[in-house]
Amino acid sequence: RAGNFERLETDIKRISDATEKMHRLLTELLNLSRVGRVVNEKEDVSFEDIVAEALKRVEGQLQERQVSVKVGSAFPVVHADKERITEVIQNLVDNAAKFMGDQAKPQIEIDCEMRDGQTTFYVRDNGIGIRKEFQERIFGLFDKLSPTSDGSGVGLALVKRIVEVHGGKIWLESEEGSGATFYFTLGNG
Repeated sequence: RAGNFERLETDIKRISDATEKMHRLLTELLNLSRVGRVVNEKEDVSFEDIVAEALKRVEGQLQERQVSVKVGSAFPVVHADKERITEVIQNLVDNAAKFMGDQAKPQIEIDCEMRDGQTTFYVRDNGIGIRKEFQERIFGLFDKLSPTSDGSGVGLALVKRIVEVHGGKIWLESEEGSGATFYFTLGNG
């Protein structure tokens, strides 16, 4: 009523941003609730193809943050829901890129290794790392370590759920200031 159009524009922008954030959150929660109930047909797919697709989806963030990505070359064929496992890699790479801190040469490595006779995939970064006391909480719903970071706090909970639905497990090895490595396995079908 006072004719303060500047404040009106600021308020509308804030409302618009809040609406967009809520929409993203609801979409991510819906995706989380669907994992395990609504599934795509599992198929034999090259893990290399999964990594390539995931990297294509986060290419903008990687370029913006000048993150170099090193991808292994000896990936197996996996029997999995391709779209869901692509989401796993996409989320892990996106998180790694977000938490590089002031790293001069940000780098992410995606590869696999044999551990206890099982193929173990990993996404490793040289970012800020995660303090020990937060490492268990990180897979919890809405457990964001940085309240100022982008995202809803659903991403790693979704990643964990997808891996578990595939008969696998996921864990983290990290030291604050020395980057983080997310390891995961997939069941046999």
